[in-house]
Amino acid sequence: MEKRSIAFRLSLYIIFAVTTIITLIVYLNYDFSEKILMQNIEEAAVNQSALIINQVERHIIATQEISRNVATQTPYYLRNNDLDLFLKGVVQANPIIYGIHAEVSPPTQEEKSFVSVVRSKDGIYLSKDKNFCTNYHFPDIIENIEGKGKWSKPFYCNKHDSILLISYFKNIVTPDSSKIGFLSCEISLNFLNKIVSNIEVGKQGFSFIVSESGQYITHPRKEWIMQRNIFDVSEKIFDENIDSHLKTLKEKGSVTGYAYPELHDYKKAWFYAATIPHTDWLILIVKPYKELFRDLDLIFKKIIIVSAAGIAFILLIIVVLFRQMLSPLMKLIHSIRKFSFGERNKRVEGNELELLNESLKVFQEQYRLYLKEQTESRKNRKKYERDLKSAKEIHTSIIPSSNPMFTKDKCVELYAELHPAESIGGDLYDYFFIDEKHLLFSMGDVSGKGIPAALFMGVAHTMIKSKANVLSAAQIMRQVNEELSKQNINQHFLTLFIGILNIDTGELTYCNAAHNYPYIIRNESDIEVLDIAHGLPVGVYANKDYSEDNLILDKGDSILLYTDGTIDCKDASEQTYGVERLFGNVSLLLDLRPKEIVKRLVKSLKLFRGDTKPTDDISLMVVRYLGNSKK
Repeated sequence: MEKRSIAFRLSLYIIFAVTTIITLIVYLNYDFSEKILMQNIEEAAVNQSALIINQVERHIIATQEISRNVATQTPYYLRNNDLDLFLKGVVQANPIIYGIHAEVSPPTQEEKSFVSVVRSKDGIYLSKDKNFCTNYHFPDIIENIEGKGKWSKPFYCNKHDSILLISYFKNIVTPDSSKIGFLSCEISLNFLNKIVSNIEVGKQGFSFIVSESGQYITHPRKEWIMQRNIFDVSEKIFDENIDSHLKTLKEKGSVTGYAYPELHDYKKAWFYAATIPHTDWLILIVKPYKELFRDLDLIFKKIIIVSAAGIAFILLIIVVLFRQMLSPLMKLIHSIRKFSFGERNKRVEGNELELLNESLKVFQEQYRLYLKEQTESRKNRKKYERDLKSAKEIHTSIIPSSNPMFTKDKCVELYAELHPAESIGGDLYDYFFIDEKHLLFSMGDVSGKGIPAALFMGVAHTMIKSKANVLSAAQIMRQVNEELSKQNINQHFLTLFIGILNIDTGELTYCNAAHNYPYIIRNESDIEVLDIAHGLPVGVYANKDYSEDNLILDKGDSILLYTDGTIDCKDASEQTYGVERLFGNVSLLLDLRPKEIVKRLVKSLKLFRGDTKPTDDISLMVVRYLGNSKK
């Protein structure tokens, strides 16, 4: 070996090292790739099952919500003899609903009423024939419907035996909690076949869903649906006892393993099973074992061939290099040094320089585009700042003066402040006289912040003024709610308090739509909380009813209104200002005028918050009744 040439010995050492390293890399890469591939297969199965689960949950939850809403509203439509039209409208408005069946026994009637509404290819059928209803597939469910409702097992429609259905049962109760009947809301399970068939599981893999009792709800072989049960399959299908898989499934919510499905002629396959929430159904994904690593094996066969060819090529190169290029090596080194230190102005030809030149041109072009984009960005930002400033000015112009110049003849003193969390906000307050002796004052809090909330606030502010043509706070609230609910595309809502004060008598009529409870400061001596709510926030549901209450303000009494930003104000340690702290601070300000009360509370909030940025708009208003000086 020592007599061999340096070229030969270097070639042998290098080829041995290269071969060893390549072999080790191929082996480790294959082992690692196999594990990664298996993880990817499981993740793909999880993702595929999640798609199905999300679709099923969306239908299940939507059906339950529709059923609860229908059950809640049924007594009202029953009293008005519009139950059949109401149920038909529900089916028309909700494509996922196949049919609704209701059985009610009103206290004023001796006989039960039956209403069935079913969707079909020809339209929506309405029937009051008991035999048309599919409720009676499940008498045990009807007798034991729980408060939250109950799902039936899958069953075929008695009108169309090709449609697989599932029904959600819900009791119908009156506002005084008296049960007067029940309803069932059906959805077709045919959508599951479409979802499952759209999921690709390799070339020969498949997926299917079974009910909690094991019956096939979907399957590539349609004749097996509702005819076979997974718990009755042959023992040779599972390599382990099926009970062990069920135990793992119950503990973890999913399970993987190997089986020998009949659909693949009892050849080995990998499977993934997961529970579908709300139904206890199972989604199973099956993939033949031979497909699991087929692509990986093909790739690594090619890698081995390429590696062998590469080793042979490296060997050839090494021999050529060391036998033919060792002698010119010094010439090459000399040329490199000469190039590095002398003849600097000599142009060197070569692809590398051409590539570098092209790269510099590309870089210069990209840099030019970057400068252009930066200029456009600055222009757009300035435009945005101008628009934001205009929006803030409009927002400020909508809110009235914080300290109105009411004369003493008006018998009232008022002061208010609004501090938005951002440049503009969603809080609002207003006050104006409906007539000579009735002062309307209001405060509201729009969901959200920023420009969208401010726009909604502006609409609400206009609505309150336009509807304040009556002396009923509840009626004004109903009209404002109806108008805001009509085209509330972004689903904003507004908590709102409306008060109407008779300045002659001190009588206050008020309606509170889920707003914070105001405080009544009784003649600088006591504080009362108006802890009465009269309905949901405004803008959520049209045609909602609102009530109102009355109280008498004596001379010197005041009312304090505030929004969520006051009690939700946080300090650096994430502690909130809270209702108790607000109540305690108000109790120390009983002898002050409205402006002083508001100023003191705003100062208290700033001291509590410190340097912490506010997260919500803050609004405060104090209205003090001074009594009728003419009485």
